[in-house]
Amino acid sequence: KALDPVEWSVRDVVEYFTEAGFPEQAGAFQEQEIDGKSLLLMQRADVLTGLSIRLGPALKIYEYHVKLLQRSHFQD
Repeated sequence: KALDPVEWSVRDVVEYFTEAGFPEQAGAFQEQEIDGKSLLLMQRADVLTGLSIRLGPALKIYEYHVKLLQRSHFQD
């Protein structure tokens, strides 16, 4: 998988969340065809409501993963 999330395929995104401990929720990214570019553009509401993931895991995914990926990507 590419180091820069912007180059990730849908499969890379699914793999990332599976490895991060969210195998159940990773399927939602697959269903919605979220690739790296889409992932970096996601807002909090997209993760909490757009993916049909339960609130607890959705919050963790957004706070500890999506936000961090965005921060490190947009700082470069």
